[in-house]
Amino acid sequence: MEVDNPVLNSAVAALNSEAQPHFSAYVDKIVEYCIENENGKVFEDWDKETLRQLVAYHQAKGTLIALADDEANIQGVFMWYNCNSDDHWSFVYNWNEDNNNGDAIFMAFLFASTTSAWKQMLLKFIEREPDCLTKKLLGVRHRKGNPTRVEYTTKIFSKILKAK
Repeated sequence: MEVDNPVLNSAVAALNSEAQPHFSAYVDKIVEYCIENENGKVFEDWDKETLRQLVAYHQAKGTLIALADDEANIQGVFMWYNCNSDDHWSFVYNWNEDNNNGDAIFMAFLFASTTSAWKQMLLKFIEREPDCLTKKLLGVRHRKGNPTRVEYTTKIFSKILKAK
């Protein structure tokens, strides 16, 4: 795949490079976790290679948190995009570059095995992306069988951090 996105193209090259087998194995482990933990609504008809490219892309652009336990088993994955509040899901499919000056963060892919994993990922997210406390927070939820765009407030952070 070749699109006009230098970060994506670099990430895919690294993923396919025989010189970086550890990176490829890391990405594959995350992809397997995502496939096992998604509900069929998130990745819909995406094939495994597209998911590998997605994870590699997020790693390359610094918008991936993959949480692992002491045995290196993945416990949670969080990927997001910096964008404008009027952007739509198409920017994900079109591999558009993040807009770091945008007014929103699209919290696209979130999976966690435990409440503790949610909390740890959230704290890492706030540390890595402090603008999440002031930007609009966007997501997609399935409501009545259809993907529906939702806007969150930072109250979602409090709710997760207070959960037992």
